[in-house]
Amino acid sequence: MNVDYQYLVGKLQNAFATDPRVSMLDVKVMVCGGKIHLTGQVASEERRRAVAEVVSEVIPDVEVRNELTVFEVTQPAHPEVISA
Repeated sequence: MNVDYQYLVGKLQNAFATDPRVSMLDVKVMVCGGKIHLTGQVASEERRRAVAEVVSEVIPDVEVRNELTVFEVTQPAHPEVISA
């Protein structure tokens, strides 16, 4: 694996973990053909946009392919009964 690639991925993962808009570690980052590809799942559309903004701030003038998906949190169909 290219050292520059490792450096960019590490720099972005650190930014995702420390930026309060994102605060997450499980965004997958790939650098391919001079583009940053983001994959994984996030909790909201706002967080999806925030991840792309962080990339643009950390590495300006790079094309970002944001393929993050927003997962839907729903109520369970039936409540779980817990007995002692």
